[in-house]
Amino acid sequence: MVKLAKILAAAAMVLGISVSAWAMGKVHEGTVLDTMDSGGYTYVQVKEGDNTFWAAGPQVKVDKGDKVQVVEQMWMTNFTSKTLKRTFDKLMFVGEIAKK
Repeated sequence: MVKLAKILAAAAMVLGISVSAWAMGKVHEGTVLDTMDSGGYTYVQVKEGDNTFWAAGPQVKVDKGDKVQVVEQMWMTNFTSKTLKRTFDKLMFVGEIAKK
């Protein structure tokens, strides 16, 4: 979590985004299609309407089929998770993956 916070803070400084702007991010709700835990983070593939996206946040217990809510904080393209040995085309970082 500390590592993610440092990455987000550095990105905010570079992009000129305040922490309060993150808190006002778009809310997404959907169904978990896939999930995996690695390095203290949970990665979820979420289906929201006709859209499907990956999000990552602090580790939490979620299962395929669960309904979740996430709030946009930062999108990364071509993000490589070293612990998963996987690159995500587009990944949303979030402060929490909340079960609904």
